[in-house]
Amino acid sequence: MAQLPLDSHNAMDVAIAEAGQNAQGSVQWLLETEVDKDAKPTMGNDLQFFVCGEEGFQQIAEDLMGAQGTVDICCWGFDPGMEIWRGPKAPAGVGEPYPKQAIIDLDKAIFGDKGILGSLASPVPVQAPKLPPIPQKQPVTWPRGVVYGALLEQITQRAKNPVTVRLLIWFDPRASRKQNSMPGLTDLPVSWDSWIQNNLLQAPPYANEARTQWCIDWWKRNLPDGESKLSGILTKNQKLQIVLRSISSKDVKSLMAHKLKEEDAPSTHSDKGDKGYVDEENLLEDYATHHQKPILIDYAYSGDAKKAKGYNAKGYVMGLNSITDYWDRTAHDIDDPLREEWAQSYVDDEHKHEQETQDPAGSPGTAPYKHVNPYQDYACRIVGKALKRLHQNFERGWNLFAPDAWKTTELPELPPGVPSKEDDPSHQVQIVRTQPHEHEKTIKSLYFQSASFARNYIYMENQYFFYPEFARHLKQERKNFHDKWAQLANKPQQDAPMLYLYVVTPHPQDPGMVPRTYDTMAELGHGDAWQDQAKLSQAGKTKQKYVDAKGNNTFDPEKLATLQSAIGLTVSIARLRTSGVVGR
Repeated sequence: MAQLPLDSHNAMDVAIAEAGQNAQGSVQWLLETEVDKDAKPTMGNDLQFFVCGEEGFQQIAEDLMGAQGTVDICCWGFDPGMEIWRGPKAPAGVGEPYPKQAIIDLDKAIFGDKGILGSLASPVPVQAPKLPPIPQKQPVTWPRGVVYGALLEQITQRAKNPVTVRLLIWFDPRASRKQNSMPGLTDLPVSWDSWIQNNLLQAPPYANEARTQWCIDWWKRNLPDGESKLSGILTKNQKLQIVLRSISSKDVKSLMAHKLKEEDAPSTHSDKGDKGYVDEENLLEDYATHHQKPILIDYAYSGDAKKAKGYNAKGYVMGLNSITDYWDRTAHDIDDPLREEWAQSYVDDEHKHEQETQDPAGSPGTAPYKHVNPYQDYACRIVGKALKRLHQNFERGWNLFAPDAWKTTELPELPPGVPSKEDDPSHQVQIVRTQPHEHEKTIKSLYFQSASFARNYIYMENQYFFYPEFARHLKQERKNFHDKWAQLANKPQQDAPMLYLYVVTPHPQDPGMVPRTYDTMAELGHGDAWQDQAKLSQAGKTKQKYVDAKGNNTFDPEKLATLQSAIGLTVSIARLRTSGVVGR
């Protein structure tokens, strides 16, 4: 259990008025100590919040088209065939996978006759890259708008103001193929001696054959030597720079043992059906992934002598992956035709997944949908001082893996032209992350820090709600609060304010996520969510073991009523499968 007070607590003196004995203070929600200078909270930022891919990716497309000098993108995966802006309102002639030589005014295609940037006020010739012949079979279902990979090629090869795009993508030879995080590259067979990789290989996921082939050709153009370390440097288009990065097992183990040490040892259990007998420990230590998805545009650019560097700077911090599966509209229709159409084998797999995680004894579903699942996630657009943290994060990741010719220097100060609003202490922004090679886990620190001060409610949406250590920490914080209430408040225990915890989490996307999700929910009074899992736990047959340094059991499932009466914690958990209204 984390020792209290936390190292992140910033103790301060608060004056108490002699008359009336009143005092005023502020709660420290963010991390003010034990963090790098660039990781500290900043003020003067302008934030825009986008719900789901339609809103978020459309704004990203607009900003990419308006970029003047540089674009830095961190990815968990990248799907070049993804339509980043789709539907009838998508601008014609922009981000076309099969472009023709033409004159296109990118600015006016998006922003109308007034334009947005004076430097793009005149038409921009689009230079058509060398592409393979257009397939004879061109289904009308793709493309339906601006294609991400084609847009990056276009803005890096236009005649006026070509942009330098740096794409930093997590890649592991086995894990990336298992998850097919780079369609067109990670779903292609490899050499005969790489039998494990070929065994993990997934079939191309989408029904449109022309789309699949275009993605294959895109990677061949932009990573000519595939996944080799120097593959990107071989491309003819040196304005589009792609670097693949990974995480070493040594860094993962070191991070887990670092400050706020992980309390729960990963499970070493594996089922016979698991490919290669993979267990939780193996997945965590040997196949850790970078889940960062930030974007930074024109951070230090100044093509106008009258304007300071950074005048057009903007960035994104988001959960949205640059893969078409993560594009959806807020209605979450059960089978939205604007989402990508699956190959039939993926529809069959989804029916099987529903059976495994909802009704193992039942029959596979037969729902007649054919498009990828509904999906909800978020993006936050940032203009202001917090962009320095995005620059720091990108440079330190990029320079660790980039070839020497592409390495750059991290700027020590914020460019003077970066737009900033007036500082307001009540509006602060802090960007946190998990970065193994820098021994940083400020995400965990912030979870613990904020929870330690919660007094009325906590609302959480989390794709992966399977961290029992956080549940134990929250319960310990509530116990400490009630203990202090009994000592100092001079009021009955039942008068102590109730803390309400609201959790929204998706139905586990993989059966392997069920045990830890169950354990976390059981710690918080919802162990009845999975009766089968509860029976296994009670019989001592679960895969996870929870013991402290002395070997004592630390798994402490609770009853809702006990949490409410003993520590004043009311928990509501919604475990959902994202979708709109069915049958309307």
